[in-house]
Parts: sequence; structure tokens; C-alpha cells
Amino acid sequence: MKKQRSFTILLFLTLNLTVFSQENLDSNKCSEFIDLGKVKESNEDFSTFEPLKSTLKDVEIVMLGEQSHGEGTAYETKIKLIKYLHQEMGFDLLVFESGIYSCNKAWENIKKGDDVRTSLANSIFYLWATTKQFKPLVKYIDENKNSEHPLIISGFDNQLTGRLSENNLVTDLKKFILNKDKSILDSKEWKNVETSLQYLLKYELKEYDKEQAVKDTTFINTLITKTNSNDSTSQFWHQVLKSTKYYISDTKLKTNFRDKQMAENLIWIKEQNPNKKIICWGATSHFLYNSSEIKMIGFPYNVVDNYYGKQPMMGQYLKEKYKSKIFTIGFIAYQGEFGLTGKHKIKPAKENSLEYLIGKSGFENCFLNLNQCNSGKLISRPLANKYMKNSISNVMDGVIFNRNMERSRLDRNFFLKIFPENKWIKPEVEVEE
Repeated sequence: MKKQRSFTILLFLTLNLTVFSQENLDSNKCSEFIDLGKVKESNEDFSTFEPLKSTLKDVEIVMLGEQSHGEGTAYETKIKLIKYLHQEMGFDLLVFESGIYSCNKAWENIKKGDDVRTSLANSIFYLWATTKQFKPLVKYIDENKNSEHPLIISGFDNQLTGRLSENNLVTDLKKFILNKDKSILDSKEWKNVETSLQYLLKYELKEYDKEQAVKDTTFINTLITKTNSNDSTSQFWHQVLKSTKYYISDTKLKTNFRDKQMAENLIWIKEQNPNKKIICWGATSHFLYNSSEIKMIGFPYNVVDNYYGKQPMMGQYLKEKYKSKIFTIGFIAYQGEFGLTGKHKIKPAKENSLEYLIGKSGFENCFLNLNQCNSGKLISRPLANKYMKNSISNVMDGVIFNRNMERSRLDRNFFLKIFPENKWIKPEVEVEE
């Protein structure tokens, strides 16, 4: 019965695509639609997921993007897909667009018995870790943490994210240096870097001047040289130091090394775990390749076009290195809302869009392999839920369609537990039943 339904949907969709225009979408190749089913309420019905095993058979890194960090249905879809990749396809390393130091620290703490949700909220960006839609993933990580096949957490960002960075980075770094060369900690240059790190960690950037930032980046290079060693601990700290150097440069010297360093961090993580398959969670904008082709429709998106044209995104560096072993997936929505602390409407899809054409099928949530499909002149909304006029097929390998997008929802009381000093988030009122 399922095969008959699948065939009917595909036939219906193919006929509609052909009627629309052969030059807009090659309907002869666009047959690899995979029904993802329901994604809400921690749904784990994977009965229609089997074709993913063929699509991702030789893939070692899957990159799961999102439009704007405010799409709750996209989070739910990612979590369902993560569970399937972990349970059925041997993916066991989940790497977030969050600090390489803080996420590593969080996993260490989780293995020691610390609360999973609190550890993740203290390391991963709050816009994911403190949302209600993120809770099923926390539960899943918690349930599997002591198994023979845990879902291991890491981070690829060069930024210093979370309370774990704020409270532990400098102390842990000093312990590492102390074991290598105690004299470094007595130097004036180290004292200056230590002060600068405190400014960065507390985001007191006005106190941190550009001249000192230049000196700090130079000294970090010296610090890496002086602590050089092939042991795994030294290699980890050198990756953290390189990341911090470029974070300082981007923050104070107006450079833009973030995507390149994020790519290098992920490459390093892969090299440290050559037998593990990796899932990445982050923004589609970072995971793109051929990003210079991006052309957004309407003002002020020409500014965005210039951004994409100036330097490659993280995904470009990774695609060049891993070729077909990496698979980038973006998200699009037919209609709905997005936004974490505010509500933004996604208007129903335009008739000349990929969203509209997929919307004519019966799918609520589905996956399309873009490597088997030329989207031609169709516009689409994988970035910030705004239309992009270049071909989506040229900048990512696959796309997930959500018919009705619900926005992400902050778990306000939990957020305030992690960030009690916060002034702009009000607590939720507990209603007695």
C-alpha cells in the first residue's frame, strides 16, 4: 500500500512539474522525493526513510542547515533525521555551530554525570539549546549517553560560546600551558591575552582596543609554537587557540575568517575521528558551496549577495576536500511563521517557486535529492525565508520541504535558569490546571 501511495504521489508531482515547464525543473530526474512523515511530538516513525540509505550510502558528513535560527518545525525535522542517521546509518558524532572548546567541555561533563540539558545550554547557542523544540534531542542524547553507541557532542565554531567558556576557558588553558612551559604564564604578553579573553568572554568589547588585539594574535602564534606537541591534548588546545586568534581578528580587526576556521575545525574533528560519521547542525548559509552564485531578490539583499561573493562559506572548503563524502541539506517552507523572540510570517509560496511545486504534492514534510534534480529557473527560500533566484541545485545537495513552518519557542523559565541576569526575557507564568 505504501509503495502504491508513493508511486501515485510521484506520478502526480511529475505530471505537475512537466506541465509547469521543462526548463524550470527537469522532471525526468526529479523523482527522488522521500516522505519524512510527521515530525512533531518526537515522532520516530521511520517507515518511509529507507531510500535515504541509498542516497547517503557513501556519505561521511551530513550538514543539516536551517533558514534563520527561528524555525521550530525545521528543528523537529532535524531531530527526527538525526535519530534515524544515528540508529540506522551509524552516524554517531553530532557537531554544532557552537564553540569547539565549550562543546568539548560539555561532553566531558556529560560523561562525568552532569545534567545533559544544562550542559548543552551552557555550551551551545541559546537559540537552539533553550528552545522547547530542542528538548526531544536532549532526551535522546541523555538516553544514549552510557550506551555502546552514544550520540557524541562536539562543536565546530571558532567563537567562544556559552557559560562553560566564560567560566572555564581561561582556567583550563592555564592548566595546559602550565604543563608545557610555566614561564609563559609569567610573561607580560600572557597577562594581556588573559585580560583580553575576559573582555571577549563577557562581551565587553569597548574595553578591548585594536592595537592590543593585533599584539594578542601575534602572541597566540608564539604560544602555539612554544607548546607544540603531537599529543591529542596539545592538538585540541592548538585548535582552540587558532580559533580564538581568528575570533579576535574578526571581532576587533574587521576580518572575516570565521567560515574558513569553522571548516578547519570540522576537518580537524574528522581527522581525530576517522572512523566516525558526522552530523552537523547549523545555518544553511555556512553550509553552502558555490556561494558566489547566491542572488537574493529585492533590497537590501544585494548586501547579502556581496557578502557571499567576497569569501567562500564553510561548505565550500569542505566540499572541495570531501567531494561526494559530504552532503549538504537546506530547508524550505511553503508557509507559516518563524522567529524565536518575535513572530514573522512566511507567505504562501509563489507559483514560480520550488516550494509551490512541491506543495502541489501530498507531502507535509519531504526530502528532495538535488543531485538528481536540476531546479533550473525556479526561485526558492532556503536563506532567511526570502527568495533566492539562483538555482538551489548548485549550492546544496539536498533540501527538506516543510509545508507548515511553526516558529521556534523559547523555554523561558529554563532560559532564565541559565541566564538569570537577563533583562529582556520575561518568565513564563505557571498556570495551575
